[in-house]
Amino acid sequence: MISDFKEKKLVEYLKDGQKVLILYHCGFGDLLTFYPLFLKLKELYPKVEFTLYLENDQDKIFPSTNKIEEDKYDLVFSPNFPMGEGSGLTKSETCCVKELGIEPMNEVANLPLRKSPIVLVHFQGTALPNSVNCPEETGKKIWNEILEAGLVPLETHWLHGFHNPVNKKYDFINRDVRDCKANLNNLIGLVQHSFAFIGVCSGPMMAALSVMPERCFILEKLHKLTDYVKEDFIKKYNIQRVNISAYQDGMTKDWLSKL
Repeated sequence: MISDFKEKKLVEYLKDGQKVLILYHCGFGDLLTFYPLFLKLKELYPKVEFTLYLENDQDKIFPSTNKIEEDKYDLVFSPNFPMGEGSGLTKSETCCVKELGIEPMNEVANLPLRKSPIVLVHFQGTALPNSVNCPEETGKKIWNEILEAGLVPLETHWLHGFHNPVNKKYDFINRDVRDCKANLNNLIGLVQHSFAFIGVCSGPMMAALSVMPERCFILEKLHKLTDYVKEDFIKKYNIQRVNISAYQDGMTKDWLSKL
């Protein structure tokens, strides 16, 4: 493995037909400026077969390997991606000059598109809490199942002008919008940039039905989803619904896994 480039830069070792592994051990922020350098090497040396090693789930973002099998390669390089330290060069430019041996360049990689990890939850209605609200115990189960699914629960309860002070935040909720400015634009924007909605019959529910009805899980109590939309709408989008009193462990996690 080659990690010292003081006397000889990476490109000076390259020959057509070689299989080359480049080990990259830095953090994700640095990787976003190193990856364009890797692509440049592939462009400059099309007859060399380059493979990039990444770790800490970075290999799930960019084409690469997460295994170090040195016997499969003719050369293995481990660049250090050093700081410029007063040279006026960025880290990627410094790597080009001091380690790779190519013209300095400084770009940021384009990240692939990913779904939003945010799952909006709304457990408390405004006007009639006794007819709508989800009990704290059930809400906690739903919250934890969202976490178990690897997603990010966010309570979307706004303290707007009609807020009912009875609706105090449940103890388990540590991610919410209650301290944010309550206006309809914020609600709409948040729904539009979220993955799914789970909640009671409320204003946020209707906003979610407008934007992503096929990714809504409605918690019914005395107020039913059919008080707001017809059965044919529910069937068209296969909207999940359950009476809160009949909620069973795992429902949320199972539903999310099928979206």
